Amino acid sequence: MNETDEKFFTVLENVIFLKKTLLFSSLETDELRTIALIIRQDKYKRGEQIVRENDFGDSLFVIKEGCVDIVKKVNEARSIKLAELRVGDCFGEMALFDAELRSASVYAKEDCVLLNLKNEDLNDILIENPTIAIEFIKIFVKRLRKANTGIEELMRKR
Repeated sequence: MNETDEKFFTVLENVIFLKKTLLFSSLETDELRTIALIIRQDKYKRGEQIVRENDFGDSLFVIKEGCVDIVKKVNEARSIKLAELRVGDCFGEMALFDAELRSASVYAKEDCVLLNLKNEDLNDILIENPTIAIEFIKIFVKRLRKANTGIEELMRKR
């Protein structure tokens, strides 16, 4: 198989994968193909740091293979695991909506393949496909509810 064929099959595979994700499931095949053509596929080994807390964020990641841990530094000696994300989940979406630094670190819990979509590319896609923005809002709300529950549990333990 030559390089052109390989790229074609990778794009096709990513279109099929993205269609199965909550975030991109509402898009038509042509729209998914547009995303699959600009998305980058990155591989990370188990234990490797993918995103560093307080670094500038410029990408959204979708987990294609593997799983990751989202970790927040509490102080110099202690960190807490906020979440474990699996295939089809995304992270880094907060950086799409503000110019703030990354709020947590992300580590590969096992070997991972991640689809990486740069902010400027995704912003163009969001303008053309507002249903994706609605899916982001749903993700934010779900994560906010989980955080609120965690805060309530911590307050009860005091």
